[in-house]
Amino acid sequence: MTNLSKQLFVPLIFALLLTVVEKSNAQLDYLMSIKKIDIHTHINNDAPFLRKFLDDYNMKVNTLSTGGLDTARMNFRINGATEFTNEQPRYYSWVTTFELVNRDDPNWTKNVIKKLKNDFEHGAVGVKIWKDIGMDIKNSDGEFIQVNDPMFKPIFEFIEEQGKTLIAHIGEPIQAWMPTYPISKDKPGIYWAKHPQFSFWDKADRPSYSDIMAARDNLIAKHPNLRVVGAHLASLEFDVNEIAKRLESYPNFAVEIGGRMRYLMWQAHGKVREFFIKYQDRIMYGTDLSGGDIKWKNNLERKATNEEIEKMNERLHYRHDLFFRYLATDDDIPCGNYIIGDMPLPEPTYTVKGLALPKKVLDKIFYENAVKWFPGVEKGFK
Repeated sequence: MTNLSKQLFVPLIFALLLTVVEKSNAQLDYLMSIKKIDIHTHINNDAPFLRKFLDDYNMKVNTLSTGGLDTARMNFRINGATEFTNEQPRYYSWVTTFELVNRDDPNWTKNVIKKLKNDFEHGAVGVKIWKDIGMDIKNSDGEFIQVNDPMFKPIFEFIEEQGKTLIAHIGEPIQAWMPTYPISKDKPGIYWAKHPQFSFWDKADRPSYSDIMAARDNLIAKHPNLRVVGAHLASLEFDVNEIAKRLESYPNFAVEIGGRMRYLMWQAHGKVREFFIKYQDRIMYGTDLSGGDIKWKNNLERKATNEEIEKMNERLHYRHDLFFRYLATDDDIPCGNYIIGDMPLPEPTYTVKGLALPKKVLDKIFYENAVKWFPGVEKGFK
């Protein structure tokens, strides 16, 4: 290359790189500017650091109540959410749940519906059901109760009549039916090594992954007028084509990403991008992050330490910044190794290319779809 060629080539490369950076920054600036709702969080209480974060990110969070078999935890979630979402509607909305402990009581259905009605009157925008249905509770014959069991029919019909949404965390990622391995003798390597009750590997008496997915699909089909949102990409995170099959079959069905972004990052870039664009009206942003300066463990609540609050704040920024870049830009994004352990390693070990979704798709995924699928979730967010 001649000196003249070098003089022309170097500025050209610099200009191209600058254009790429400017485009990426413009996409992120746009995403930061629009209203956003994280549809899947677990917030324990209102906290100043959370409100500051949400102001800085122009965001609101929807907190989900859990604990159908742990009524103390369930009541902690519901009572707290009822209070802080109504006091701070700019920042928080909430979804309720129902208990499963007394399911054999003849008045159980009536009591559940009465409680749900009260929660709706106090602002709940939907109802969450969890994987204990299908993977834990049994009937009097010792059979696992699936989500399409007739016992739930009047409850789902009531939710539909009230114009509310059912968000369903049914089943687990398919890895829960695969061998569970440790990193070392003393350190479990994946979630199911730490939570063996939800590892169905080599447990012949437990329902199969396919059985649980089929029951969930059957529920959606039997209630075509009930809005159903599949939490965690409907536990089909391993392949967007499997999610697409359900979206094609069930117009009343949508999904949210909650805690499953890494599974998208592991799939073919073009396939995932096409999935987001084709089903842009049926996908919602979610993180499954928790927060608040009150901690709940072993049926006790306590004040979080300053160190714990700092770590929560760091995690909020890290996760949202990473996910924003993945969805909005075409950057090569350094990521932690999510395969080893539940948390990323300190140093990134691989990169993924961002999806660079169009602005209109970002509008829907981050805000408009949440408003459509959870009416009222936007209350107070102006």
